[in-house]
Amino acid sequence: MTAEVALLNKQATALAADSKAMFGSGLTVKTYDSVDKLFALSRDHPVGVMIYGNAEFMRVPWEVIIKEFRESQGGTARADVHAWARDFFAYARNFQEFSRRDTELAALTKTAPFLKAIEASALVNRSLEPLIRDVEARRVHPALADITQDEFERAYPEMIARFEAMLTDQIGEKLDKAMRAQLRRLLHLLIRADIETVARSGVVISGFGTRDTFPSLVNMESDGVIAGRLAASVRTESEITTDHPSDVLPFAVRNVMISLVHGVDPHFLDYALTVFRDLIRLNGERVIRDLAPNEDVANRLSTENIQVSDDLIRHFLDYLRDYIRDMHLGPFAATLQGMPPDEMAWLAESLVHLTSVKMRMSLGPEGVGGPVDVAVITKREGFKWVKRKATGDGLSEPPYVKSPNPQGRIEE
Repeated sequence: MTAEVALLNKQATALAADSKAMFGSGLTVKTYDSVDKLFALSRDHPVGVMIYGNAEFMRVPWEVIIKEFRESQGGTARADVHAWARDFFAYARNFQEFSRRDTELAALTKTAPFLKAIEASALVNRSLEPLIRDVEARRVHPALADITQDEFERAYPEMIARFEAMLTDQIGEKLDKAMRAQLRRLLHLLIRADIETVARSGVVISGFGTRDTFPSLVNMESDGVIAGRLAASVRTESEITTDHPSDVLPFAVRNVMISLVHGVDPHFLDYALTVFRDLIRLNGERVIRDLAPNEDVANRLSTENIQVSDDLIRHFLDYLRDYIRDMHLGPFAATLQGMPPDEMAWLAESLVHLTSVKMRMSLGPEGVGGPVDVAVITKREGFKWVKRKATGDGLSEPPYVKSPNPQGRIEE
């Protein structure tokens, strides 16, 4: 877990990231509290990168890939941030010849969390069809949609054999032909599904291309290389224009920042809407059961009651969105629109710190922590550090560290 934020307006991009990160893949994961997650992607061009989630790609640290890319390809200009993102992920995909074990670990990470459900379905239902239907309803990962079952079975015979052996041990008898076919189909569907795992990494690239007047941002997430394909897809995009003059984009642990910007916690809003809908339905059901002349009329009115409650919630949510836009999000965006780069840096750092405080005061593990690194990117001045805990980012010039005073101005 981590907390990162990107603030964009027509002048600059401000990036801030905490220092807690997760290393490892498969079933072995370790967290550290002093990890660098914010980097310059080029020595010569105004573009930066942040990482979140798993700090490794196919057992290679993202930091290593970023610095090698910066040295070997970071000097080449790109027209826009999308080109930077595309070339960076192509570089990561071909960074080295990943072993069969690496690709099998990536596949196992997607399927292993379902082992208990597979065993339970086999024992209780004597079939995996219920699980197959559930996975078929999931979103398919866009980069993995064309993996056929034959290709999957050729790519991962050892993993399939391992699952078959574990399932055989669990049910106490040899798998019949139907169960074996169901298992292979289920594993194939799991491989293709867009399932978030501990191996998933997020990469945020922001700044300016040579054709850009204003900054933009591309956020991609990757599960590694699966069946020869880079399992990466775009999750968030933002492009600053005269009609869209500012943006605030939190990543990973987002609720605290969203609460501040929107004026309401998203989990609380979901809970309140659910309770409100259920109360409307319960009240309608009480009236229907008291007044309906017969069971057929009661059933018809109950169906209409569900539709009416859903419509009321949608209208209520529209009113809430208008209020959030007018009273919270709109004023925040208007302020950010004209904010100078140094105050953008202060605000970005503050948002990450607030997330850290919230996590510390909550029950459970602290998923956010450590020093906060902050950088500002402008078209002409490029990538500039504002706050930085380390000194060895590989840049030719030494980093400078500045601290905001209570008014939020960067002291010279």
